[in-house]
Amino acid sequence: MRIGAYIAVGILLVAALITVWRAVRSDTAIGDRAVALEMLTAIISSGLFVGSIVADDGLLLDLALVFGLLGFLTSITVARFVERRGT
Repeated sequence: MRIGAYIAVGILLVAALITVWRAVRSDTAIGDRAVALEMLTAIISSGLFVGSIVADDGLLLDLALVFGLLGFLTSITVARFVERRGT
């Protein structure tokens, strides 16, 4: 079980690095950066789920769910901002 968790964390770290690079180096509209940051919240939530399995701790599940909901609300707010701005 530990080897699978280490592999999952490694894949999540690579995905997070690629996503951060996309958010920082994006020369396009704010929408691309918003999508990259939304993806980063999904990656962090997935990491919390993996950590919950490894640590056998239910608190991390609650934290992952709250973090996912906050990420969703943030993406809705940014989408409304982009829609009103017209970019």
